[in-house]
Amino acid sequence: MKPLCLTASLLISSLTATASTIPPATGTALDGHTVMLPRDLPGHATVLILGFSQHSADTTTTWEKQVRAALVTASGPKTDIAFYDMPFLEDAPSLIRPFIIRSIRKQVPDVVKPNFVPLTSGQSAWKQASGFTSSAPDAAYVLLVDKAGTIRWQTHEPYSEALFAQLAQAAHAIAAETK
Repeated sequence: MKPLCLTASLLISSLTATASTIPPATGTALDGHTVMLPRDLPGHATVLILGFSQHSADTTTTWEKQVRAALVTASGPKTDIAFYDMPFLEDAPSLIRPFIIRSIRKQVPDVVKPNFVPLTSGQSAWKQASGFTSSAPDAAYVLLVDKAGTIRWQTHEPYSEALFAQLAQAAHAIAAETK
């Protein structure tokens, strides 16, 4: 009977752990508009792609390209699922952040700029919410949240078709709930 209780208790605690909410954040997207989370989350599923180091650019870009290809076209959204690419610049000296953002702006395609929101504060709260681990500091931390900012799915594994299929399935389930 004890193994059954232990298994049930582990299952309940893992469900509770994934039901956390995102911390508040305010940033300026590369197209110049202000984004306040969770307030500005659309009424459906949103994928948040977080990078906590300069070296996370490749992994976050890989996830972002796949999410964008599946969700957005040059003329606008393909689905009711939104995304934000959110690099954290808090560890960069404040004096050079404008230069970093200018450099990023030159590299990011125009179609992504409304969804690319560099953040300069709140990093520790976001690390906690995303399950950041010091063994994967350069990973892309991918969160799927609902309108309330509740984390419904997350990973920090490298992009794979299998993980993307899990993300898409969970995102479509959230979008269906809100219709």
